[in-house]
Amino acid sequence: RERITSHKRIMVLNDEAHHVWDPDSAWNEAITYLNDTIRKRGGEGIIAHLDFSATPKDNKGNIFKHVICDAPLGEAVDAGIVKSPIIGRGEQLIEQTSDDDSIKYQQHIMMGYTRWLVSKEEWEKSGKKALMFVMTEDTESASQIANRLNTDSLYKELNGKTINLHTRLKGKLKKRGKGEKVYYEFIEDEKEISDEDLKELRKLSRELDSNKSPYLCIVSVLMLREGWDVKNVTTIVPLRPYSSKANILPEQTLGRGLRRMTPPGQAAEVVTVVEHKAFVNLYKDQLSQEGLPIEIVDINKVPKTTVTIYPDKTKDFDNLDILIPSLSAGYKRSPKLENITVEDIKKAFTKFSPLPIGEARKTEIDYEGRHLFTNEIIEKMKVQLPLLESGMGAISFYREELERQTSLRGTHQILAPLIQTFLEEILFEKKVSIFDETLISRLSDADVREHVRATFVPLILKKTTYREDRLQQYVPVSVCNWKPFQVTHSETRPALPAENTPFNLVPCNREFEVMMTTFLNRASDLQSFCKNAGPQALRIDYLSNSGRLSFYTPDFIVKKKDGNYLLVETKGREDMDVPLKATAAASWCKSASAAKIKWEYLYVPQAIFGSVTSNKVDDLIRTCKPSLAELLKERVQPQLSLPLGEYVEGKVIGIDAFINSTQLEKLPSRYKKAIEQAVTLFQFTEKKEGMSFAPVFTPLLGPLDESARGLIVDLLMPLMPGTPAGQKDFFEPYYGKIRKTDIDWLNRHASNLRRTLIFKNGLWPSGLLLFCLDFCKNNKQDVGGVFVAIKQSFAKFNDSDLFDTVRAITEFRNTYIAHQEKDLTDINAVRKGLISWITGIYKIYFAHH
Repeated sequence: RERITSHKRIMVLNDEAHHVWDPDSAWNEAITYLNDTIRKRGGEGIIAHLDFSATPKDNKGNIFKHVICDAPLGEAVDAGIVKSPIIGRGEQLIEQTSDDDSIKYQQHIMMGYTRWLVSKEEWEKSGKKALMFVMTEDTESASQIANRLNTDSLYKELNGKTINLHTRLKGKLKKRGKGEKVYYEFIEDEKEISDEDLKELRKLSRELDSNKSPYLCIVSVLMLREGWDVKNVTTIVPLRPYSSKANILPEQTLGRGLRRMTPPGQAAEVVTVVEHKAFVNLYKDQLSQEGLPIEIVDINKVPKTTVTIYPDKTKDFDNLDILIPSLSAGYKRSPKLENITVEDIKKAFTKFSPLPIGEARKTEIDYEGRHLFTNEIIEKMKVQLPLLESGMGAISFYREELERQTSLRGTHQILAPLIQTFLEEILFEKKVSIFDETLISRLSDADVREHVRATFVPLILKKTTYREDRLQQYVPVSVCNWKPFQVTHSETRPALPAENTPFNLVPCNREFEVMMTTFLNRASDLQSFCKNAGPQALRIDYLSNSGRLSFYTPDFIVKKKDGNYLLVETKGREDMDVPLKATAAASWCKSASAAKIKWEYLYVPQAIFGSVTSNKVDDLIRTCKPSLAELLKERVQPQLSLPLGEYVEGKVIGIDAFINSTQLEKLPSRYKKAIEQAVTLFQFTEKKEGMSFAPVFTPLLGPLDESARGLIVDLLMPLMPGTPAGQKDFFEPYYGKIRKTDIDWLNRHASNLRRTLIFKNGLWPSGLLLFCLDFCKNNKQDVGGVFVAIKQSFAKFNDSDLFDTVRAITEFRNTYIAHQEKDLTDINAVRKGLISWITGIYKIYFAHH
């Protein structure tokens, strides 16, 4: 206490702050003491007290009133820092009557198991395993369920691969396997677990993500409190009695599966929580406080957001293969620091102003150590405030810090005298000795430390990083040998099929890469191409603007029909390092080129790409060359310049030609974004020769089907009987003397309506909407059940143009998009179709809103 209160100003940083929410706690008493004592001694006291917590709530679930800055779960999900949580809703989850929880919750477990199998299939192609996590109410329940999953063939994939982990385990570890395949298996019995086994058990739990671990499922008690670092959980099954009044935070449930398998910014990842519909609102209400509009879907409708990219062996590898030269690095870090002088230090410091030296401060205090909470005296001593009795200790401290920051070792003989000269002669307004009390008092101050770092680090990096000639090292690498990897697949980041790539799909980011993929797939002078993505992608080393060694990943690799190659970059200007990246890529291409095969760097600004009408890569190269020349010139002569035709995110110019702004603003943000994306894709494509416009309509497929499904459900659900017997008659009415072909036709649609209304997984909702509108308006057959409901609910649209709108969209979709019976190259037909689709989405959505 004496040491802390000897300072005039202190700041308190407190992690896991939800543990000390009670104002009467010893922690808060100690904080009050520190603040009051410092103020009594003439200081300012606690000038800042910052609490940090992932769950800033008291034991009643109330958010702390002193929250001033919130970084909610929603932001972490949007930023790709954690997985996207989805609540998989089970409509008919029933608890069986049994004392055995593995039987009582069989439906819950089976639903989770089924969903886990889907995620397992998604991830295993990329070499990662998916884990299932079952959260139980108590240890007895955990034991019952773990035993069932390990033995019952109903859960075949988890037999012998389920582990029971909780804090009151009894048992021992048994060693299985030999050599590299050795692993530990926990065997429960009534004996207390030994300290050694407990240590190994904790190690086992930390290694669950590893493919060496045999376990695919973890069963544990609901309120597991231990630190949880497992990343591969994709499915969570929380089990609890529906009468439970325990205030279980959804964040605590989700926390078991939020950690990502892959680094942030790569594939979108999903963790699914299998829940009864009675608990859906619990998640929706509480997680809205976390800025997370939680997605709640039926368990069999959980979206597939990740796909595996792999070399497709069904394709002609001989024709499509791409060979990447293996070159040595263009820059080399030397582990040895040489040729740095005092003049170099003075020159590096010229951009800063000398610091004031100040006056000598008290160097010794009487220290009385007391327990922070009990106030008991523990020790007494005299404490020196500076780093050491002389400034020599500071020199060693700064030298060690610089070595850590620059990843060097053994620089003492070179750096120590330079640091001493810098501190004595350069840094301050007047020259002082390293042994001067005035200087010693300043050496631990933050401004001194920051000026040492800012002066020395760039200079050291410059002196230890050397440019080298890139040389051929090994035989070229074939992309057909790349290992499979996972990517995001969504409307904004689709993975597209293409004929001229050796891979199964081409992963794209935003509209520009979608159109570049379409262009490359149809370019007449191109032989093959691939997206440069995944762990084996080509990465080119370069020196960043700060002088640090960095790596750059171009977007596409292209092989032309003349045998030459291109590195293609489609991104706009995003940071000051863009010219440096372009310079490094151009240098790499020069070194990779040989007598017969040439490599060239192609930088494609978005605005320039939109103006190119040809379908040839060579024409695109000629058009983009001036932009690259300007970029490389900027590397030599840095200057502020206008963007070189790069995409600036904002309002899509020209969208009013397809939908007026008032209508657009009324639509949900997801629909609005899809429309903007479709219009942008149209604008990219309209000036290209021979390009198919089919990808333009892809972003609209989701909103079209969603709005159609919503209209059907809103109109027919209130008329559907609530009992199983009533629903059977509703969807299987008496058809009388209708022809068999008509009965088959009606039965197909009735079955699809059943799937749509009851199971929420009906097929082709927009086509089903067209049937409902057509049946109500044109069919005169006397049929009961759901068909009576259709005539009652959809009659109000008979005099509107909704039927004609949906029919036109459906015919266009079947002809040009779904079956592609005809090539979609007529720009007038595309513009008319795009207006029809966008207008149709608006009409369908507001038909029931």
